Amino acid sequence: MDKRFEPASVLLYDPQATMRHNTRVALLGVGFGSVEAVGSLEEFTRKAKENSYDLIVADTKGPEGRVNEIVEKIRLHKVGENPFANIIVTTWNTAPEEVQKVISSGVDDLVGRPMSTQQISERVAGLVSSRKPFVVAEDYVGPERRSIGRVVDGNNQLIVPNSLKAKVENRPELDATPGNIKLAISAVNERKVSIYTERFVQLSKKVMSLTGGLEDLETRRKLVLQMLNMTEDLIDRIKGTELEHLLPLAEALDKVLEKVGGSATELSDQDRELMYQIPFALHKASEQVRMSAEMRFDIARLSQEIKTRPVRKIGFSK
Repeated sequence: MDKRFEPASVLLYDPQATMRHNTRVALLGVGFGSVEAVGSLEEFTRKAKENSYDLIVADTKGPEGRVNEIVEKIRLHKVGENPFANIIVTTWNTAPEEVQKVISSGVDDLVGRPMSTQQISERVAGLVSSRKPFVVAEDYVGPERRSIGRVVDGNNQLIVPNSLKAKVENRPELDATPGNIKLAISAVNERKVSIYTERFVQLSKKVMSLTGGLEDLETRRKLVLQMLNMTEDLIDRIKGTELEHLLPLAEALDKVLEKVGGSATELSDQDRELMYQIPFALHKASEQVRMSAEMRFDIARLSQEIKTRPVRKIGFSK
């Protein structure tokens, strides 16, 4: 048992009572002082919404796909206050398609069942010592997973707040404080905005290249639906933020897409002009602020680290 884990809290979900008890015992054996164990998905969701935990452990057994959905909502900041919580998911189904679904939701780690106390201990220790940086993609926010098939470059990595590491290693500068969470969310949002606006330019060109044929109309409908989903998320992300000046453009694009998506004829000259001009204007406007949130987050984290770093006394020999 490692006493350093005692200040950290855990939320555990497993619908099977015996497995839930065994996992809770294993986590207490690691050294955690507080492990809230629940057996219903509704209670798990409620607690994840209302409370903040340093570690979440959840099993996929139960309503199919629901745990993955909740993890994804946590990462998208739609459930709970901390989208950067450490999350381990356990599963009895290790089929490739199941593994793909779990890791694509944004988990930190996936452990196949049955698992030993040593396994859970090693995985938890890994989240403290070597947690993967987060990446942002069009349809993903979470720890870097090269195996999920998304192209990731080093400039797209974020070191996010890690309350588990902060408590275990007594490093408050890394904690998931409201300020650190706000800065990290701002960086995620700006990267999402940059990705979306670039994709708008690409997809609008595809839409404009299509004619009024039946096959092209169906392709256009799918492309427009993809863009509409992106504009909906974009509008949600920029409201009330320093990027709110992009809101009129995003809303204008949404209206144009609604019109174009519902049309069964070739695009008018006016619609073509708007489909070109608005995505281009959004992309150029977002470029101007692309790095600002990342710089603010890094500077604030470094400043806090310097404040909390112990002062070294330097002696001079006579």
